Amino acid sequence: MENNSNRPEPLSYRVNLPYPKVEITKPDRRYAILISDGYAGRGSELTAIAQYTAHRFFLEKYPKIHAAYLGISQVEMIHLDLLGRLIRDLGMNPFFVSCVSNQYWSGSFPDYHCDLVPILKADIKGEKDAIAHYKMMIGRIDNDSIDSLFRRIILDEERHIEILTGFLGELEPPGNAAHKK
Repeated sequence: MENNSNRPEPLSYRVNLPYPKVEITKPDRRYAILISDGYAGRGSELTAIAQYTAHRFFLEKYPKIHAAYLGISQVEMIHLDLLGRLIRDLGMNPFFVSCVSNQYWSGSFPDYHCDLVPILKADIKGEKDAIAHYKMMIGRIDNDSIDSLFRRIILDEERHIEILTGFLGELEPPGNAAHKK
């Protein structure tokens, strides 16, 4: 059992900027469908939470990284909540399903690793994929306030990459660029 006093504050794992308020003037199922994939699809916020949680079980002998994984997963929960509210406000139920692929979320979506370096590399890749997905949605959604929210979320994902890359850099010898892929 963990000592709750050692739990990190989520703010240290996110950018210190507010999340923009989103203005929805009318329901738009097309946007909600697109956002559902970032909410509960294969490379979604829900998948990120599950992947960080699963990986965290193998990180107890690395207290700093173990704590960071809790903090990062808490930030991903904030993102999940923001997307769920957005889907709801756009006129759909925020179920754990990607309406893009018409597939309910599955425990097969996360990448599962047991060793530190593969864990860090998988999670860096997941963050990069999330950023690419948010950028794709920005290109498809014609709503400045939604796009502003996605840009703000991207800042957190970039922060996570900085943190994870820092841990990886501490482990790998100088000159090994394998983790920069």
